[in-house]
Amino acid sequence: MSTLKTPSLLIDLGHVGDNGLPLNSAAWFQKELALCKEWGFQLNYSNNRVSLQFDQDQLVPYWIQKETPAIAWDWLRVHGFFRAGSTNSEALELARKGTPSGTLVYTEEQTAGKGRNGRSWFSSAGRGLYFTIVIRPTQPLRFWPLLTHVASVALIETLKDLFSPLKIIPHPLALDLKWPNDVLLSGKKCAGILLETMTEGLNHAALVGLGINVRKGSVPESLEKTAAYLEKMTDAVVPRRQLLVRFLQNFQEFFLMFEQGKHKDLLERWKSNSSMWDGTHVWITEGNKRRSAITCGLNEIGALMIRTPEGNLETVLAGDISVSRMVEG
Repeated sequence: MSTLKTPSLLIDLGHVGDNGLPLNSAAWFQKELALCKEWGFQLNYSNNRVSLQFDQDQLVPYWIQKETPAIAWDWLRVHGFFRAGSTNSEALELARKGTPSGTLVYTEEQTAGKGRNGRSWFSSAGRGLYFTIVIRPTQPLRFWPLLTHVASVALIETLKDLFSPLKIIPHPLALDLKWPNDVLLSGKKCAGILLETMTEGLNHAALVGLGINVRKGSVPESLEKTAAYLEKMTDAVVPRRQLLVRFLQNFQEFFLMFEQGKHKDLLERWKSNSSMWDGTHVWITEGNKRRSAITCGLNEIGALMIRTPEGNLETVLAGDISVSRMVEG
């Protein structure tokens, strides 16, 4: 299926607010209007004008930009899609063209969503959040793997915020961070992070991609034993744009911590939200081979330290392997 960018009409409707736009019989206007309705955007009609019904869920570029505070960048550049192959791929093209730090690429649906190690990420239309942030860190490249931890901590803090102070959900969540890039909800994966980097000459950028399962339909039936979506686990409606904006705010705060060289503090925040980083029996999968080990900490760039059954201390780097809890018995 072809890429489908957010139509200019949706961008304009977001700008004009309740006043709306005069209805237009032009073919392009009618086509884009039908497209907005097809993708579920709530429209109001009055006095021969059309406007967007404001809520906290609809992913409207101007609303995302306006509601996101500028903390780590001057302002948020937003590139929206109804359908895209992968937000990381779209973000890479923008990074190659020199887009500045603080560029957001989001889509309602991904047709080729990417996970780690070449795996796919199920991305059904309107069911989750699928987005990538382009940033241009000033820290040395060897520390860039910590950006996965920046995103992980920002997301888990955002999910905590749903209970307090936002009061969107009625009870706290049972959250856990699984190294290197998964956020677990009651032991099931509800979000994943994909960090990719671009170094072409002097043009360096990091692409921080996230997929968050928000509502029914975001998790395929085949994965329901190991994956979860927020609304089922929270017994509440979770507005997607409010969740995204809160994450972008938290992400900037932890990204500044990274940029200020407070890497130890960042790792401590990550470890305080993870139950498996030290003293946990795990299986490490490498290709078709699987071996057991015991976790024994993180190094300065966030790589996992393990001890093998033979007593050897090894460093596990992100992108090479996957780690899962050992099943006892």
